[in-house]
This record gives sequence, structure tokens and C-alpha cells, in this order.
Amino acid sequence: MNLKTFLRTFASHTLNIIRNQISNVPDLQANIKYKNIHKNESCFILGSGNSIKNHNLKLLQDKIVITQNNFHSHEDIKTIKPTYHCVVPMYQSKECNNDWIEWFTSMERRLPYTKEFFLGLNAKAFVEKHNFFSFKRNYVQMGLYPLFMRKAFVDITKIIMHIPTSLTQCLIIALYMGFSKIYLVGFDLNQPCIPKRENVRFYSYSPILNNKDEKKIEKESRDTGEEWFYMWIIWKQLLLLRNYAESRKIQIYNVTEGGLLDCFERRSYESVL
Repeated sequence: MNLKTFLRTFASHTLNIIRNQISNVPDLQANIKYKNIHKNESCFILGSGNSIKNHNLKLLQDKIVITQNNFHSHEDIKTIKPTYHCVVPMYQSKECNNDWIEWFTSMERRLPYTKEFFLGLNAKAFVEKHNFFSFKRNYVQMGLYPLFMRKAFVDITKIIMHIPTSLTQCLIIALYMGFSKIYLVGFDLNQPCIPKRENVRFYSYSPILNNKDEKKIEKESRDTGEEWFYMWIIWKQLLLLRNYAESRKIQIYNVTEGGLLDCFERRSYESVL
């Protein structure tokens, strides 16, 4: 991150702190209904790392499950029937809109039993125009940067932390909902260590990962080494969220087989079931 980007990011972060204090966004305020809705309950957040293949997910059919992004392509999705599904905010150019339409269409087809979807507020006009996820739409807005934070801000009725990965989005939502135990499955977070992008996730490609915008982002990130900086940012976010959880006696366990996510206490998948 060069000085110009640093200063622009700090200015944006500061402005969003002020916005959180003086303004209310109706679409975000609507999330108040989720505050502590699952107090003293447990949930499983499922990631897309290759390690997910090593877990029998059919055992989760009676559990509260949160999935994300392209997880609906998993072969056991109709058995799992996730309660919530989170989608990262739209981040590509309008030239890629058809890819997002294809992607959202596949979600609706594969997730008919999912009760609620959480999307970036910047996708609101797009999904409503195409009538995706009717009566199931909820929005979150990112804009706070962990680089300038000492503690996590977990309130989805306001602007929350930047979302470089779906895990931070899912965790913030789960913490806001008041779950007392949160289990992470299939979050390997080892992308920089894998030379071939098709080996990063259990699926080959989703529509939005196979277009020119995404390939350009990934190439520039690898060529410049910035992907390591972004991984550090993700780790800082996760540590902030871990500290938030510990201060409220909420337990977050990583039950992923392998991977690099060691900032949460590890448990075996079978033992927690």
C-alpha cells in the first residue's frame, strides 16, 4: 500500500466512523431484528477450502448452518439446507454484471430452503432490479478498515469492517446474532501458498471468479506481493473478532482439517458433533 492509498483509506475510514455516529441507513437499520436472535445457540460456518471435502457435511442437516458465496455448488447442499447465506459485496466492473446474474440465478436454484441472504448494500439496486432473493434480502455495508482499529465493531445496523474475505462477513453476522459457539469448517486460508488458483477451492470456478476482472485482480496481487499484505489484514480482522468474542464469552472453534487458520482454537470436526 503506497502513501496515497494509505491516506485515502484512512480518510474513508474516518468518514465512515462519522457516518456511523450521525446517520442511520434504513436498509441497515432493518438488521436490528437479528440482534441476539440466536443467543446461547451454536452454528457452523462453512468455507470453500479444499479441506471441506474431508468432512461429512450430511451430519449438519439438523444444525444451524451459514454458507457463503459459491458454496451452493456443494453436492450436499440440499441435505445441509443452510439457514443463512452470505455473499461478498459486488466489486467488479459493470462489464461483469452478466456473470453476477448467472451466479445469483444459480444460488436461487440451489438454495430454495435458505431463509435469509446477506448481501452488500452496493448490490441492492442490482438484485432488486432482477428480483433476486425476494423477501429474503438483507444488506450489510463495509467501510471500516482494521488497519486503523484496536477493537472490532460488530453492529450490522451500521457500517462494518471491510470484507476482503467472506469469513469476516460471516463471523460479524454470527457474532451479532449472539451465537455462543461458532464452528468454522473448510476455511483453509492458504491461497498465497497454492500456485494454481483452481486448487484453492473445492469447486473449480464460479462465474465471477472466471472473468477478466477477477483474473486481473489476482494477477496484480500475486505479481506485486500484495496478496500477503491482504492476508495480514484478514488475520488482523480475525484477531479483532476473536478478542470481541472472548470478551463476551463466545467460543469460536476452527474444526477445519489442516489449513493455516490457527488464530482460533482447533477442535476435531467429529468431536464437536
